[in-house]
Amino acid sequence: MDDSLGREQAVRLHQALERASIKHRRLWVRYLSLGGSADELEVGAYLHQCLELPTRERDLLSWAANTLLDRRYHPRVPSSADLLRPGSDRGVPERTA
Repeated sequence: MDDSLGREQAVRLHQALERASIKHRRLWVRYLSLGGSADELEVGAYLHQCLELPTRERDLLSWAANTLLDRRYHPRVPSSADLLRPGSDRGVPERTA
């Protein structure tokens, strides 16, 4: 994955799902209900940084995850616009096993 913004979104999304114990399939089903077009295998590959997705699809995945996360315990997954905003934290967090 060459797109650094897409890679950063994928890392943050994957970490949020892991911390909240949300399965990839559950995310994918919610994403589809919001109008997403990538299949389940493509979403899994994106989450593992093996496939790039267009900005619209990445943002739909972030939106889907944010609807599943309990905001009291888990930080919001940023959209591409959030990451491009001046002063945003663009540092890619350490990936945990």
